[in-house]
Amino acid sequence: MTAILFDLDGVVYQGEQVLPGATQAIAWCRENHLPHLFLTNTTSRPRQALQNKLQNMGISVLTEQILTPAVAALQWLQQNTRGKVALFIPEATRLEFQSLTVVANDSNTDVDAVVVGDLGEAWDFSTLNQAFRLLMREPHPALVALGMTRYWRGDDGLRLDAGAFVSALAYASGSTPVVLGKPAPLFYEAALQLLGSTAANAIMIGDDIRTDVDAAQKLSIKGVLVRTGKFRPADLT
Repeated sequence: MTAILFDLDGVVYQGEQVLPGATQAIAWCRENHLPHLFLTNTTSRPRQALQNKLQNMGISVLTEQILTPAVAALQWLQQNTRGKVALFIPEATRLEFQSLTVVANDSNTDVDAVVVGDLGEAWDFSTLNQAFRLLMREPHPALVALGMTRYWRGDDGLRLDAGAFVSALAYASGSTPVVLGKPAPLFYEAALQLLGSTAANAIMIGDDIRTDVDAAQKLSIKGVLVRTGKFRPADLT
């Protein structure tokens, strides 16, 4: 049976507006008993907030049907670290990491991992430099990236996403990021495992030619590009 992976921002909704046809498409999946999951690189909100947002748009989903980088990162950190972590993520998303020992970002304490997500306009030189200084401590902590998306489309136009800041930190510190979001293969493999599906029986629907479609196709998942969200005609070439 075909399993469907839906991107959220730019596919199901844009900003606070549901996109035309999205509600009907998801209802069609439910009516036809097609297993489906929502994959998002959003790190500004926990799953509960995303569930509430969808509910307000008339789309009923369970939190277990939403896979975010924060959920995948928490699992990786629990399996691969024992000590402290520093979180460069929005305040609301910190709820997903409350089972860990979290230090202040301006701390001089050694940490096992520096977790970087989308801080949006909260990014400034001081904040970026705090993350850099932690990464340069010995022994070097892991640089955990909540996705490597380059940009997304907000109500006011295109905006830089977490990937741009992770790349800057990786370049400056010499760290190789542990990516736990799209387009990382581990993220897609986790989604397939949750649905009990294989790559050959799955479809990824997204608005990003690289992190959604190309990344899925590299794992033999069929990619479907929608002409909403961040889609640009140049993507087709």
